[in-house]
Amino acid sequence: MASSTLCARARAHEMEFDQARQVALIVARYENITVDDRTIVMNSMDTRTDAGFIPGYYSFSIIRESDSPAHADETIRMYAVSKKTADTWELNLCTHYSFPELQKFQQDIRHETGASSGDDGDPRKAIGCANQAQMKPASE
Repeated sequence: MASSTLCARARAHEMEFDQARQVALIVARYENITVDDRTIVMNSMDTRTDAGFIPGYYSFSIIRESDSPAHADETIRMYAVSKKTADTWELNLCTHYSFPELQKFQQDIRHETGASSGDDGDPRKAIGCANQAQMKPASE
């Protein structure tokens, strides 16, 4: 009983899935990607296990769907959004995002979760970018 209460309390300090999806949409818009739910769609990558694709993060893929069986769908971006801080990374490019609209949203999320920007530990390691030679922040 005590461990389930502890789990519930820990989850209470995480953002909701819909908030993370909103963060991913903000980043996509920043990159001039229009998710229209017809030809360009966003899907959760957290469906295989309870822990998700990357523990501690919500993960989303943005896919351009092909309208022809002769052409494959194209993955445009794969985002990881921290459940505590809304810190956001592109998984394939190992790009960390920081721009005013996102920073404002992150500040609001941190206020709700009680987290601070350093609460994610080493996000590059968590998302598989620790060995990346160069980190390219996406900023204004």
